[in-house]
Amino acid sequence: MNLTGLIFLLFAHYFAGRGVIRLFRIDVDAIALLCLSMMCGVTIHSFVPCIMDLIHVPLTASNMYIWLGGTSLLLSIPLLIKIKETKLPTLRLPQLYEVPFLLIFIGLGVISVWRCWYFPPTPRDVLTGVELIAEYAVKEKTMINSAFSVDVRLNSAANNIFKSPFITSLQVIYKLLVLPFGQLWLSILFLSFTTWFYTILRQVVHPLLAGMLLLIYFAVPDLYAYTYIILYDYSNMVFFFAGYYFMMKYMSSGKVNELLWVSFLFGLATYIRSETLVLAAFSIAIFAIYMYRDKVSIKQIVIRGGIFMAGPLVFNFILSNILIKYLVPYKFKLGDLLNPNMTDIGLLFDKFHELVFGLMFSPKGQAVYAHFYIFFLVVFVADLILNRKISRSAGMTLWGVLIVFITLGVLSFLIPSHTVINSAKRGLFKLIPLATLYMAQTGLLQKLSGYLQNRENRVKEAATAQPAANTKQPKKKK
Repeated sequence: MNLTGLIFLLFAHYFAGRGVIRLFRIDVDAIALLCLSMMCGVTIHSFVPCIMDLIHVPLTASNMYIWLGGTSLLLSIPLLIKIKETKLPTLRLPQLYEVPFLLIFIGLGVISVWRCWYFPPTPRDVLTGVELIAEYAVKEKTMINSAFSVDVRLNSAANNIFKSPFITSLQVIYKLLVLPFGQLWLSILFLSFTTWFYTILRQVVHPLLAGMLLLIYFAVPDLYAYTYIILYDYSNMVFFFAGYYFMMKYMSSGKVNELLWVSFLFGLATYIRSETLVLAAFSIAIFAIYMYRDKVSIKQIVIRGGIFMAGPLVFNFILSNILIKYLVPYKFKLGDLLNPNMTDIGLLFDKFHELVFGLMFSPKGQAVYAHFYIFFLVVFVADLILNRKISRSAGMTLWGVLIVFITLGVLSFLIPSHTVINSAKRGLFKLIPLATLYMAQTGLLQKLSGYLQNRENRVKEAATAQPAANTKQPKKKK
């Protein structure tokens, strides 16, 4: 492994992502800033090999260093302009009750990173598509290479060459600069997102409950497996959650820069998986409803909705009409994949039935998701019975869960190749962090969190008061 190349990429990702966040003037705490910078930097750099190939620059290690360095320097200009305002992470020692959870998370993180480093890519979808193209791109120094000399008849394997160049580009970068298997970019996304997600949960509930919820999140077998299996679904989940989370933040602040940031994050998610365009379209309905409830004028709702959808539409245009069009030497016809019998609404309900009883709550679902959805339903029902009221933030998160579910059912109906047992199975990953955040926001866990915090405060007060009480006052001299 080329350690120098890895260190270079870590700094490049950080400064590129940090500059973009400064450009949008997003105000988050230092740890979230570090994590979001790495996440955005990785994704933004995936465009670099595509741009190089489009202008016929050979994909060599030396050229990659120059282009990545130049891109990072260019994107970090907003950061350099006001470098004195740069936030540094503040170190805070964990509480004793956090240590067991942190040790488990660190152990799982080490295993995931080790598997990315030690094992080659294995999924069929990448071996018949993006990984094949990336391997030959490194050998032939171009993304239009011998990988396309195979038979590309329109079947499930051949369709993989028409997917986003997101993975292809990152594999090319990491194969050239780090190690032959690439893949370590996924570990950067995984570690950054997990750290950020944990800080979000800690802000909502007591750290003890946050650790338990994150442990339940980690216990989803397939979701954890995809932290070291390079496919689009985990990365897409990361940016869809980020976009939806900041959309909820925007509902409270109403700041234009935050709305632009939301549009940008949904755009990155659409670039990774084009189905996010449908998710964004469903999300804008919730966006409009909450805007209307907040007495925003219809004109402003339309304008803000246009800004919201601008990012997904622009990135989808770049993906379909530039990257795939000019980097794949074959024509892709979406019409051949659409359901020829759109009037059969019964099939749509069959898809939803299969999604629930054939996947989520089935023996197959237990192997894929363990008991996550059962636990989620138990918390949801218990909270409804005991509190009978859902807070605004919890309600918006719950709408996000429903949006993912409805979208996957509709996509399986519209595109038969988008099967429930394969595509929707991985698409449900996007539901899991939203469902975890919803559980943290329920009145049930909020009350339990308040109880734990009060107990902790009383123990701290007693510990500080006891030494003062035991201190003997010196006797006064006569």
